[in-house]
Parts: sequence; C-alpha cells; structure tokens
Amino acid sequence: MMILQLGMKAAFCVMVICPGVTAQTKVPDGNEILRRCAQSLEGIEDYTVDLTAEMDMDRVRIPQMRAVMYYKAPDKIHFESPNFAMLPREGFALPVKELAHRYDAAVRGEEVLEGKKTIKLLLVAKEPATRVQQLLAWIDPENMTIVRTETVPYRGRSVSVRLAYALQEQRYWLPVSLKARFEVVGGDTTTGSEFQIPSAPQMEEFRRPPRSGSMSIEYSNYRINTGLSDEMFKRQMKE
Repeated sequence: MMILQLGMKAAFCVMVICPGVTAQTKVPDGNEILRRCAQSLEGIEDYTVDLTAEMDMDRVRIPQMRAVMYYKAPDKIHFESPNFAMLPREGFALPVKELAHRYDAAVRGEEVLEGKKTIKLLLVAKEPATRVQQLLAWIDPENMTIVRTETVPYRGRSVSVRLAYALQEQRYWLPVSLKARFEVVGGDTTTGSEFQIPSAPQMEEFRRPPRSGSMSIEYSNYRINTGLSDEMFKRQMKE
C-alpha cells in the first residue's frame, strides 16, 4: 500500500509540476510550429555559403553553375555569380521567420517522408498582395526544419521542393541540398511567371514563360556570423 501511495503521489507531481510532459504528445497548432522553426535559427545574424547548382529545364541547356550566397538577417540575400539573380522577397525565398509573419498555418495531419514522420501544414497568405497565396509545408519535428514544400498552382506553374539539412557549428540546422521540380499546369506556356525557392538561386531566364524541369543545389562551407556589411546588399535592396 505504501509503495502504491508513493507511486500515485509521484504521478500527481509530474502532472502538476511538469505539465509539458503530457503535452508533448499533442501536436501544437500550425502557427506555433512555424514559430518554433524560426526560433531554431535564432542567433544567426548572417552567413556565407558556397552553392553548386544544376538545372534541367524544357528547351533550355544550362551548364553547372557555382556561386557564393550571402545572407543577413532578417531577409537580405546577395549572390556572387553572373548567372544568379536576386531572389524576390516574397514567396518561398522568405526566411522562416518571414513565412511565420506573412502566412497563417494550419496543421493538415502527419505524413511519413523517406521513413521519417513529418507534420504537414497548409500556409495561407495574410495579405492578398502576396505572390504565392497558398502552399503546403512538411516539418521535421525532430529539428524543426522545413523538409518539403509544394505550391498551390500559381501563374501556370506548380513547384515542389525537397530539402536536406546538416548541423552547422553543432547548433544550427541549415540546408545542404535542395531538389526542386517545376510543372506547367494545364499546358500554359504563355503566362508570365516567377517562382521562388527557399535560400536558393534564381536565374533571370525563369522569370519568363514557365517551363517544366528540375533543379538541384548543393550547399557547402558555411561561414556563420562573420559580420557581413550592409554595403553588399544595397544594390539588391534598390532593385
């Protein structure tokens, strides 16, 4: 009887003093999940990373490209390469923190991707002027990273993206590879289109009529919090 009473008291203490233990089994709402994704990157003021990209698009031959990407919080991006254009500030190019700011997220269940359980979110833009009004995102709950996105068809094109991450400086989960697939919806090849990929290069060629195809990007040699100057971003900010 004494052992039973002690066990009941211990269980009561866990529920009262540590309510988070029982709450862990409950999936938080979509907006909270996005906030947690953003919080996992807190502490990154800037980073520099080397990129290698390969593209295979309809009727376009594109050799392998290399570039250096510079990022500075909250949303400044600059590429050093003649073949890379500045990413639009809206849509998928936004950092996670900006996604959380500009979109409302709702949980659409759990799915297993490549053997790992993920949380599926539907993101809906808060403002009608946002280019991409809706997209789906899959979150890895173990490290709070976005491992996949899919757009609701936009201007004749749908885009799906898969990302893989690695731990940098034993603290930050940052992309090491990205694979994107572009599909023309309804055979529309005349409507002007822009698409955006998270933390990835965008060529001016693909601001023109949409094409189907794929793109892969490898990220390497991260340099984090080196004190990047605002000067290198001024031209892109003007554009």
